[in-house]
Amino acid sequence: MNRKLLDPFEPEYPEAIEACLDDEYAVKCAFSHNGELLATSRSDGFCYIWDMDTLNVMRKLSHSDTALAGLSWSRSGRYILTYDEAGVCVVWDLQTQTVRVRVEFGSAIACARMHPRNSAQFVVCPVREAPSLVTIGKGESAEPMIQQILISAESVDQKTKAASSTCCCFGKKGIYAFFGTSKGAIHAVHTATLEVTCSVKLSSSAVNTVARNPRGSDIVTSSSDRILRVCEVYLPGQETRRKVVAAGTPPSITVITKIQDIVNRVHWAQALFSSSGDYIVSGIQHKAEHNIYIWDKLSGSLVKMLTGPNELLEDCAVHPLRAIYASVSTFGIIYMWTRVPQQNWNAFAPGFRELEENIDYTESEDIFDRRIVQENGGTVDCVLERILQDAHAVAGADETEMDIDVDITDNDPLFSDSDSQSEDDGFVIPVRVECDDKLPPTTVLSELEAQQPLTNDVPTELGQTITE
Repeated sequence: MNRKLLDPFEPEYPEAIEACLDDEYAVKCAFSHNGELLATSRSDGFCYIWDMDTLNVMRKLSHSDTALAGLSWSRSGRYILTYDEAGVCVVWDLQTQTVRVRVEFGSAIACARMHPRNSAQFVVCPVREAPSLVTIGKGESAEPMIQQILISAESVDQKTKAASSTCCCFGKKGIYAFFGTSKGAIHAVHTATLEVTCSVKLSSSAVNTVARNPRGSDIVTSSSDRILRVCEVYLPGQETRRKVVAAGTPPSITVITKIQDIVNRVHWAQALFSSSGDYIVSGIQHKAEHNIYIWDKLSGSLVKMLTGPNELLEDCAVHPLRAIYASVSTFGIIYMWTRVPQQNWNAFAPGFRELEENIDYTESEDIFDRRIVQENGGTVDCVLERILQDAHAVAGADETEMDIDVDITDNDPLFSDSDSQSEDDGFVIPVRVECDDKLPPTTVLSELEAQQPLTNDVPTELGQTITE
């Protein structure tokens, strides 16, 4: 996919379902950073990696027998984090298809996210424990370092006496991590010092999900009170779309937009930003409806509603670069939403004229004549005139011909959210060739038999005969 050839004026939301991926046990889904792969966590303990070009399964990762609760990609796409309801987190290396690290906790995992810049770190939110920052050791036998994060005393569990959180996400560059609690609060924690930089109480209901803007510093949350909140974040040293926050500016998290369905009062399955960060994408969990709502981030008005089959929606994901959505139904089917491409023939042939309806074409009498008599009585040789026109066109092209410098090494800033590049940004998942076990075994000849000429009825070790 050549990203620079995409239409920059294409709407950022799809229109209809283009394809269906039959994954009967799928629960959650997530796109990789470049959008070339789609990962699904399943209820049977497996994680499938789908190729977005062929829509086929490239990898099958066996996590455990327990149902997976979710997954998270690294920035490079080489590592993927899977976590289950038994409290086990596993980081996979897709290049070698091996387990990089395995960490066990004492309770189920509510949410876990990988660091957007450092593939050796990830945060985990256990249900009855304090959230932790896990750092993977450099050596193969090195144990991971687990650091607990004390977010607030309001969300302390009465049984374990630990401040737990319900959801989490990293900031744009991973300097800060945001945690949502069951008391309706959002806490911004500095990942280097593990200290709470800013806190705000959104409501008295629990925060179910929190997601960051891929093109900005704001976040969106969904709570149990069925309201989506877009929060503008100002933290020291963090860049925003409007300005750079000064070092002396007090940190703040401000709610700028509230979105809700006043009529139906539906629950939201997921709340995400679009690829450009200008829209809020959310799926609903209401009866047997498979609908995705697209809202304007600033005004909170409904822009588009995508209506799917009569199946309950479990999760949805947004492609990071294109107008492609993925949604998971309660039957485990993954629906791919996209736009129907509009063919613009004028872009290839400027003189091409599109017809809205059929017209009658009338040929002139002298269309195939070599010589045409003009009104003044003179004649024109059409063949000679065409040859002269072609010669002038070739001469003009030679004068304006020049070498074109094609640069394919620089990244397009339109599709990049950072000026720094990690060491694994160019990772491509290797392709494995699987042989068919049903093929008949081949006859292997020894060196002596290979040197002898083949004749009729020569016995082999397998009791077969080789004929010319």
